[in-house]
Amino acid sequence: MRVVLTEVHKTYSRGRLVEVLEASPDRVVPPCSLFAKCGGCATQHLAYPAEVRAKVAQIDSALRRIGKLENPVIRPPLTGPDYAYRNRITVHNREGRIGFLGTDGRTLVDVPRCLLAADDVNQKLAVLRERPRPRPHYSIRADEVRGEAFYQSNRPLGKKLQEQVVSAVPDGVQSVLEGYAGTGFFSGPLSRRGIRVVAVESSAASVSAFQREAPQAELLQGRFEDHFEDALLRMGEGPSFCLINPPRGGLSPDARRFFERDLPFQGVLYLSCDPPALARDLRAWAAKWTPEWFQPIDLFPRTSHVECLVLLRSSSLSPSHSPRVAGGS
Repeated sequence: MRVVLTEVHKTYSRGRLVEVLEASPDRVVPPCSLFAKCGGCATQHLAYPAEVRAKVAQIDSALRRIGKLENPVIRPPLTGPDYAYRNRITVHNREGRIGFLGTDGRTLVDVPRCLLAADDVNQKLAVLRERPRPRPHYSIRADEVRGEAFYQSNRPLGKKLQEQVVSAVPDGVQSVLEGYAGTGFFSGPLSRRGIRVVAVESSAASVSAFQREAPQAELLQGRFEDHFEDALLRMGEGPSFCLINPPRGGLSPDARRFFERDLPFQGVLYLSCDPPALARDLRAWAAKWTPEWFQPIDLFPRTSHVECLVLLRSSSLSPSHSPRVAGGS
């Protein structure tokens, strides 16, 4: 391919594609005519299996380069439909034109229909386009996504993700501390298993949804960093686990330091939406926690984002053997 360099840095450069000289066997015709202009998607030109392989390789690379893990055990990726999966989208409004920002990050691309959005979300988009209101941004949500609280946006894969996380908490665990608990998406099914759940969530918008989804769990509203010690005290005796699902930047330095000390948990489940941030955090914990396996989850097909769930065990209890790469393509 022929590219024009737009940025040159010490360790990397950025460029803009000018011409494809020889197409890869994995290159396909993007189904959306706006793909080259709209910034909402990044990989419509790739056959979906190739996209998934690239995302697994991204996770593996971050774990090795940043996390300094020699042989991470990477499970086969969890995937679903690559189109019509989103139960919410955020669009912009400029002078009555509704759409997404372009690939340049500035231009507004008029979008009559988004191929990533579910049919009912596109129906709401059509109504909005007919009668746009004087607001610069709109969050268009399916009926099951209530209010301004955070919900998992991949409708077909959400249930599978929930089952994957909940089943990773072994039988015999009596209590779970969940940080960044959101609307109780994981706290609800965990508490229905008879596990005592103490959850921490900073968003006031999530409280009512959490109480509806996880009425048996205990919710501490505020920052994870501020409520961690109190949550530990409330968990009581018996085998315990920790579940964290931080925002894209990963854990703050204060939250990261919690896991650099001795903790009572039999294991930690960390759901990450940014492989480099995950690798950075795991490297800081290497003396205390050993990753047992990594589960890639493609919650955002046709974008550059990928999720990864990791199960960590106390290093004092972990096997002495080094983890190995297992599957992942």
